[in-house]
Amino acid sequence: MYRYFKRFFDEFIGKYPILFFAALIIVIVIVGTIAFHSVEWWDMFNSFYFTTVTMSTIGYGDMAPITHGGKIVAIIYWFMGAPLFIWLTGLIFQTRFQKLIKHSIHAYHREAKEAEMIALQNQKEIRKEEKEIEEIHDEVWA
Repeated sequence: MYRYFKRFFDEFIGKYPILFFAALIIVIVIVGTIAFHSVEWWDMFNSFYFTTVTMSTIGYGDMAPITHGGKIVAIIYWFMGAPLFIWLTGLIFQTRFQKLIKHSIHAYHREAKEAEMIALQNQKEIRKEEKEIEEIHDEVWA
Protein backbone atom coordinates (compact mmCIF):
# COMPACT_ATOMS: atom_id res chain seq x y z
CA MET A 1 0.00 0.00 0.00
CA TYR A 2 2.84 2.37 0.89
CA ARG A 3 4.53 1.75 -2.46
CA TYR A 4 1.30 2.51 -4.31
CA PHE A 5 0.90 5.89 -2.57
CA LYS A 6 4.59 6.70 -2.95
CA ARG A 7 4.52 5.90 -6.67
CA PHE A 8 1.28 7.86 -7.13
CA PHE A 9 2.66 10.95 -5.39
CA ASP A 10 6.04 10.72 -7.12
CA GLU A 11 4.33 10.59 -10.51
CA PHE A 12 1.76 13.25 -9.60
CA ILE A 13 4.34 15.65 -8.21
CA GLY A 14 6.65 14.95 -11.15
CA LYS A 15 3.96 15.69 -13.74
CA TYR A 16 2.00 18.42 -11.95
CA PRO A 17 4.20 20.14 -9.34
CA ILE A 18 2.36 23.46 -9.48
CA LEU A 19 -1.02 21.78 -9.11
CA PHE A 20 0.27 19.67 -6.21
CA PHE A 21 1.64 22.64 -4.27
CA ALA A 22 -1.43 24.75 -5.02
CA ALA A 23 -3.65 21.94 -3.71
CA LEU A 24 -1.40 21.56 -0.67
CA ILE A 25 -1.66 25.29 0.07
CA ILE A 26 -5.45 25.17 -0.30
CA VAL A 27 -5.67 22.27 2.15
CA ILE A 28 -3.38 24.03 4.63
CA VAL A 29 -5.40 27.26 4.32
CA ILE A 30 -8.63 25.35 4.99
CA VAL A 31 -7.13 23.64 8.04
CA GLY A 32 -5.77 26.98 9.28
CA THR A 33 -9.12 28.65 8.79
CA ILE A 34 -10.80 25.96 10.87
CA ALA A 35 -8.03 26.15 13.49
CA PHE A 36 -8.30 29.92 13.94
CA HIS A 37 -12.08 29.69 13.95
CA SER A 38 -11.90 27.08 16.73
CA VAL A 39 -9.11 28.61 18.81
CA GLU A 40 -9.76 32.35 18.45
CA TRP A 41 -13.54 32.17 17.86
CA TRP A 42 -13.28 34.37 14.79
CA ASP A 43 -15.87 34.00 12.04
CA MET A 44 -14.85 31.89 9.04
CA PHE A 45 -14.05 34.86 6.79
CA ASN A 46 -11.75 36.52 9.33
CA SER A 47 -10.12 33.17 10.06
CA PHE A 48 -9.53 32.64 6.33
CA TYR A 49 -8.27 36.20 5.95
CA PHE A 50 -5.83 35.88 8.84
CA THR A 51 -4.59 32.48 7.64
CA THR A 52 -3.83 33.74 4.12
CA VAL A 53 -2.28 36.98 5.36
CA THR A 54 -0.08 35.04 7.78
CA MET A 55 0.93 32.33 5.30
CA SER A 56 1.79 34.81 2.59
CA THR A 57 3.91 36.82 5.08
CA ILE A 58 1.96 40.00 4.35
CA GLY A 59 0.96 40.52 7.98
CA TYR A 60 -1.11 43.70 7.84
CA GLY A 61 -1.37 43.82 11.64
CA ASP A 62 -5.07 44.58 11.66
CA MET A 63 -5.78 41.26 13.36
CA ALA A 64 -3.76 39.29 15.86
CA PRO A 65 -4.42 36.15 17.86
CA ILE A 66 -5.12 36.75 21.53
CA THR A 67 -4.95 33.25 22.99
CA HIS A 68 -1.76 31.25 23.41
CA GLY A 69 -3.19 28.53 21.17
CA GLY A 70 -3.92 31.07 18.45
CA LYS A 71 -0.40 32.46 18.70
CA ILE A 72 1.09 28.97 18.40
CA VAL A 73 -1.10 28.23 15.37
CA ALA A 74 0.00 31.55 13.83
CA ILE A 75 3.68 30.70 14.37
CA ILE A 76 3.22 27.25 12.85
CA TYR A 77 1.40 28.72 9.87
CA TRP A 78 4.04 31.34 9.31
CA PHE A 79 6.77 28.69 9.27
CA MET A 80 4.73 26.43 6.95
CA GLY A 81 3.12 29.05 4.76
CA ALA A 82 6.06 31.24 3.87
CA PRO A 83 8.16 28.41 2.39
CA LEU A 84 5.15 26.96 0.55
CA PHE A 85 4.20 30.31 -1.00
CA ILE A 86 7.83 30.97 -1.94
CA TRP A 87 8.20 27.45 -3.35
CA LEU A 88 4.99 27.74 -5.38
CA THR A 89 6.06 31.13 -6.75
CA GLY A 90 9.47 29.69 -7.65
CA LEU A 91 7.85 26.73 -9.40
CA ILE A 92 5.63 29.02 -11.44
CA PHE A 93 8.57 31.18 -12.52
CA GLN A 94 10.74 28.11 -13.15
CA THR A 95 8.05 26.55 -15.35
CA ARG A 96 7.62 29.76 -17.31
CA PHE A 97 11.39 30.16 -17.67
CA GLN A 98 11.79 26.56 -18.83
CA LYS A 99 9.07 27.04 -21.45
CA LEU A 100 10.78 30.23 -22.63
CA ILE A 101 14.16 28.49 -22.85
CA LYS A 102 12.63 25.46 -24.61
CA HIS A 103 10.89 27.73 -27.12
CA SER A 104 14.14 29.65 -27.69
CA ILE A 105 16.10 26.44 -28.24
CA HIS A 106 13.51 25.15 -30.73
CA ALA A 107 13.57 28.49 -32.55
CA TYR A 108 17.39 28.39 -32.62
CA HIS A 109 17.41 24.86 -34.06
CA ARG A 110 14.83 25.82 -36.64
CA GLU A 111 16.91 28.84 -37.70
CA ALA A 112 20.07 26.72 -37.73
CA LYS A 113 18.43 24.18 -40.05
CA GLU A 114 17.24 26.98 -42.33
CA ALA A 115 20.74 28.46 -42.37
CA GLU A 116 22.19 25.03 -43.17
CA MET A 117 19.77 24.63 -46.09
CA ILE A 118 20.70 28.08 -47.41
CA ALA A 119 24.40 27.24 -47.03
CA LEU A 120 23.91 24.00 -48.99
CA GLN A 121 22.05 25.86 -51.74
CA ASN A 122 24.82 28.46 -51.86
CA GLN A 123 27.46 25.72 -52.11
CA LYS A 124 25.58 24.14 -55.03
CA GLU A 125 25.37 27.51 -56.76
CA ILE A 126 29.06 28.15 -56.15
CA ARG A 127 30.00 24.74 -57.61
CA LYS A 128 27.76 25.44 -60.61
CA GLU A 129 29.38 28.85 -61.13
CA GLU A 130 32.85 27.32 -60.71
CA LYS A 131 32.02 24.77 -63.44
CA GLU A 132 30.79 27.55 -65.73
CA ILE A 133 33.97 29.55 -65.08
CA GLU A 134 36.06 26.45 -65.76
CA GLU A 135 34.19 25.83 -69.06
CA ILE A 136 34.69 29.44 -70.10
CA HIS A 137 38.35 29.21 -69.13
CA ASP A 138 38.75 26.03 -71.18
CA GLU A 139 37.01 27.66 -74.18
CA VAL A 140 39.21 30.73 -73.98
CA TRP A 141 42.47 28.78 -73.69
CA ALA A 142 41.52 26.03 -76.10
